[in-house]
Amino acid sequence: MTLSVSWSLPVLLFAVWCLWAFTAIAERRARDLRLGVPEERRGGVSVLPVIPLFPLFFWGMAWLIDRWFSPWGSLTIGAIHVVLAAMMAYSLARDWRYLRRRRNG
Repeated sequence: MTLSVSWSLPVLLFAVWCLWAFTAIAERRARDLRLGVPEERRGGVSVLPVIPLFPLFFWGMAWLIDRWFSPWGSLTIGAIHVVLAAMMAYSLARDWRYLRRRRNG
């Protein structure tokens, strides 16, 4: 296994969960605007426990499944994260479009 192949899954996992952080922030901002929450009462999003733990957890799951059923662990976890990334990209685009419309009037 080459270095680029062995590191492709953890890079994908961390990239997807970083995308999740941006999506969560945009969703929170759009929701607060929809509900008319005053600016001084708007909250934030904590991404710290999720970013290091979730990608490492899924990488470990893929590794364990690969021990018995190689390469199905990496393929399955990778495919799930690709679908998750596509869903989050759609949600992020939708929220950005809403926020841009609200800002431009």
